[in-house]
Amino acid sequence: MDLRTTLSVNESFMEMLKDIKNRGAKAEMILDINGLERAEGFIKEIYADDPNPYIELQDGTKIVEKTIAALNGLFRPEYSGC
Repeated sequence: MDLRTTLSVNESFMEMLKDIKNRGAKAEMILDINGLERAEGFIKEIYADDPNPYIELQDGTKIVEKTIAALNGLFRPEYSGC
């Protein structure tokens, strides 16, 4: 079985998203929205105080934080093996 670097249990990607935005780096994600799909881009805004926190990319795409399965090579714990 393949093992991946993961977040700690109950940790979110929010701090990492803020760091990526502050550095002007590209966010490369795997999303779990009725199946896995890829998304990438530069973060325009982070809505951390929303009841369902999300980000908006420069192209206008909105991504709910809890749908992010992996961000720049770091996975949620439930996606640690394949």
